[in-house]
Amino acid sequence: MQFNVAQLLKEPVGSVRRYAIEEDIQALVSELHMNAPLAGKVQFLHTPEGVLVTGRLRTGFVTDCARCLTPVQQRIEFELEEEFIATVEVLTGAPIAVDPDEDPALLIDAQHILDLTEVVRQELWLSQGLAPLCRPDCRGLCPTCGQDLNTGPCSCYDDEVDTRWAALRSLLHNEDKEVS
Repeated sequence: MQFNVAQLLKEPVGSVRRYAIEEDIQALVSELHMNAPLAGKVQFLHTPEGVLVTGRLRTGFVTDCARCLTPVQQRIEFELEEEFIATVEVLTGAPIAVDPDEDPALLIDAQHILDLTEVVRQELWLSQGLAPLCRPDCRGLCPTCGQDLNTGPCSCYDDEVDTRWAALRSLLHNEDKEVS
């Protein structure tokens, strides 16, 4: 996802370019199992410091449910808004002083190439969520036998009680006797 922005940087501040993106990004995030290409539209706006990139992108991937480990298909849609900073004057080729604390992923290189790869990779990781579920009421797996509790109850019954909770359990049994 590299774009040569030399022509845009030669134009007046405020000039705009629009691009449609449809790209296979499996190699970009090899840990995720992508099942749809990255697609959407981006806009490049020439700013006094470089190029402001805005846009809306979408894709899909398959991951495991955080509770029962069944495959879950997820759709991701996210918005980009990042300013990329020029490092070389486009007309003269003279280097431009850049703040050393500036994120290297947000720099336009000496050949005037703006690379969206790292920004998109970070957005994908942030957009995926912490604990994807196959459904909101997923019951997960039995911690003892591993049975998927969404398909039915398991045959094991754990009557083992942590001794720290034994006093509370005796109160529960006493309350049941009083109610009857």
